[in-house]
Amino acid sequence: MPSQVGSGRFRSMSVGEWLDATFTLYRRNFALIASISAVVQIPYALLTWLLFELTGVATFVRSPFASLGGQSITQAQAQQLLNSYVGILVVTLGLLLLSLLIVVPLGEAATTGAVSDRYLDRPSSLLSAYRAAWSRLGALIAMILILIVVYAGSLAVVILFTALLGAAGAGGLGALLAVIAFVGLIPVLIMIYVRTVVAVPAIVLERVSGWGGLKRSWQLIGGRFWPTFGRMLLLVLITSIISGVVSTIFQVPGNLIAPNNSFVFQQVAGAIAAVFVGPITYIGVTLLYYDIRIRKEGFDIEMLARSL
Repeated sequence: MPSQVGSGRFRSMSVGEWLDATFTLYRRNFALIASISAVVQIPYALLTWLLFELTGVATFVRSPFASLGGQSITQAQAQQLLNSYVGILVVTLGLLLLSLLIVVPLGEAATTGAVSDRYLDRPSSLLSAYRAAWSRLGALIAMILILIVVYAGSLAVVILFTALLGAAGAGGLGALLAVIAFVGLIPVLIMIYVRTVVAVPAIVLERVSGWGGLKRSWQLIGGRFWPTFGRMLLLVLITSIISGVVSTIFQVPGNLIAPNNSFVFQQVAGAIAAVFVGPITYIGVTLLYYDIRIRKEGFDIEMLARSL
């Protein structure tokens, strides 16, 4: 993507131009972007498969009641099922935390750095992208933990409200108010997501703290909520469709050939989708960050001044 600072490259983009720029940048830098994603996603997929096989989770998922042999459940078998559920919970929770705090932020930060370099017409490499991402990992983890507290706190407030209604014996009216509270929580969570969607680019590219990145994103999205919501919704729909197609292509034939190993094929299909489809969202968010800065802060003028 050649530099066109003087000819209007650094200008605001319409929705169509933004999507076109996202997929163009992905296509022209496919090897770099896919390799960045593969560095974290493939080892994570292998670790998931290994832990599930070693702990028996995979076998349990394939046939959770196979050990019962169609007989009535004894106390020992009930305890065995309980242990299986606990094992699934522990392994799944551990893998979820690993993905949430290490795999996803590292991959997103490295992709963000590489995309930014290519957008600004600077050289980039796998090593430099991960070196920059690693240096920002602490701030990214802090950002994620803050968001977890916010999301969990919002849910806890609604649950507490529902519990208080039940304790007060509110009856049908209480049930209605509880449903309204849970439904009302959805737009609140969506609003928080949209207002903080460019926090990662802010943390990686402006080198601010986790809290600083959230505040910076909140500031940038201010006044641009609905356009940002629309773009992210469109991007989520597109990547979901592509991910579903990619997963089906790799998963269905495997299930037909070896039905007993469907869990393995599911993991492989998920890893492939994560490597090749996941980065599209990161690219779109990075370009969205620059688009908003151009619209609100004259980033195009700043880049033009630097080129003179």
